[in-house]
Amino acid sequence: MSFVSYFITDPSYSLEQIFKAIKRHKPTFVCYRNKKYYDANEIKEFAAFAKNYSKTFINLDSLKDKSLLDLFDGVHIPSSKLNEIDKFKSKTVIASTHNIEEVKKAQKADYITFSPVFESKGRKGLGIEKLNEIFKLHDNVIALGGIVSKKEVEEVQKSGACGFGSIRYFLT
Repeated sequence: MSFVSYFITDPSYSLEQIFKAIKRHKPTFVCYRNKKYYDANEIKEFAAFAKNYSKTFINLDSLKDKSLLDLFDGVHIPSSKLNEIDKFKSKTVIASTHNIEEVKKAQKADYITFSPVFESKGRKGLGIEKLNEIFKLHDNVIALGGIVSKKEVEEVQKSGACGFGSIRYFLT
């Protein structure tokens, strides 16, 4: 597979803004994530639209009704729920990781995100060197955190990561 682009949604943006970003960037993967509220109809609308452009994922924390998982290609598992990876063998699994211990717990995931690579929302970035260490522990590492422009994407492309993930890169 070529270099992966992974768009994670944020409820601060409207579905219209999110759909516009999906159409413009056509990310490899797109994940519905909403920690503010639950709306099954919004999830269904998102899945129906996004599958025309990308492989679709839902964040496990946004999956209040498990039957909605059928609408998605996979699930994104937060670092606090890495013990649930085995429950989703029939789906592509992306797991969030932030340190070596979490990466080891996420070995069965198809992909892992590792963050923050760059400074993000006041958190110090772990850097490309640390990202390359993580790549030795998992084959499919998606860099995440502080990727807001082509500059960061190009740095990630020079690393061992299989791709990058972002919210702001796609929406600004």
